[in-house]
Amino acid sequence: MAGRGIPAEQEPLLGDRPPGSREWNIIETQEHYKSRWRSIRILYLTMFLSSVGFSIVVMSIWPYLQKIDKTADTSFLGWVIASFSLGQMVASPVFGFWSNYRPRKEPLIVSIFISVAANCLYAYVHVPASHNKYYMLVARGLVGFGAGNVAVVRSYIAGATTLQERTSSMADTSACQALGFILGPVFQTCFALIGEKGVTWETIQLQINMYTAPVLLGAFLGVLNIILILIILRTSCG
Repeated sequence: MAGRGIPAEQEPLLGDRPPGSREWNIIETQEHYKSRWRSIRILYLTMFLSSVGFSIVVMSIWPYLQKIDKTADTSFLGWVIASFSLGQMVASPVFGFWSNYRPRKEPLIVSIFISVAANCLYAYVHVPASHNKYYMLVARGLVGFGAGNVAVVRSYIAGATTLQERTSSMADTSACQALGFILGPVFQTCFALIGEKGVTWETIQLQINMYTAPVLLGAFLGVLNIILILIILRTSCG
């Protein structure tokens, strides 16, 4: 079986500690190579979805905010939009520290689960009788907190690639992040066809309209992402 050189940190069971700086000439089997790259591509998807989580509702936040809470003004809109970045800023060192001492699967799964829960909260911000704008603020902040896994993703990819692969892999990671920012508003535009009224699932008080459908899609993709990480991601790769 043809072999490839892989970094020392890709030895089995070494992925649960921070990757070292030395590159060893270890023979890699074809199956190990394919498994390693499946894990990396799953994290490309994770990076893409983190970016989509920010941009998919940007265009609709203001009209939805006005609809659910008449007391909201443009100043509060600024806080709602900024809450994503603030949440991400707080979460990044937390998840980074966590991944230094535990398998990287743990912070990745927890962060994505937080984003899924936050998207579900966003879909229900119309339900409370008052203070709806604050629920939206919390929801967007938690989505940003979940997106704080960016540092973990980059760290994993850096540890799971050889020196020759690393530059292009990190570039691809940034491309997935940028693509998520670009395509998010496109997805939002497609959901505009549903309209403001949409349909209501009375049993669980869920409104599926142009404002909530994007975050519900984000929640579904987040669950799918968690499943893929649980099944495919190798902790011994990064």
